[in-house]
Amino acid sequence: MKKRREFSNFGFSTILLTFSMICIVTFSALAFVTANSDYKLSKRVADNNSSYYRACEKVWDEISQIDTILAAAYESSPDKAAYYEAIKAALSDINSEQNKNLADNEANGKVTGLTYTITQIVSDTQTLTVELDINYPVHRQDAFYKIKKWKLNTDTAFEENDTLNLIGGN
Repeated sequence: MKKRREFSNFGFSTILLTFSMICIVTFSALAFVTANSDYKLSKRVADNNSSYYRACEKVWDEISQIDTILAAAYESSPDKAAYYEAIKAALSDINSEQNKNLADNEANGKVTGLTYTITQIVSDTQTLTVELDINYPVHRQDAFYKIKKWKLNTDTAFEENDTLNLIGGN
């Protein structure tokens, strides 16, 4: 009579269990790495947004000061020329960390308005530039200025790298 060998499932179940554990550990490590990189990206985006809105707040504070100056100059000036001269004198006195530029808008040799540029640093590579067109209001309820430009500038240059290293080549 032949001895019957019993088939043991011990080897198959061990291999299956080992493979399952390796898959679980691999997927959990991948999930952890993905979650960590997503966290770092979201933190960087949040920091960039915060610095942008802090710069916007500083610009709006200065625009509020300028609006007060323009209202006072309008009330105290009898005509357009005196209004623009009062504005030039008042805006040159503002002292802050922002770079400003005041330029005349001229037509036919007469000043028809002023352009005031505010540049606020957002980060090491970004600046916020705001340009205001300052006008003489015809009526008391007219606006003193118009925002001509509100732009976020990036100071880094794009370097195109279209090389492809194959098999250890340079």
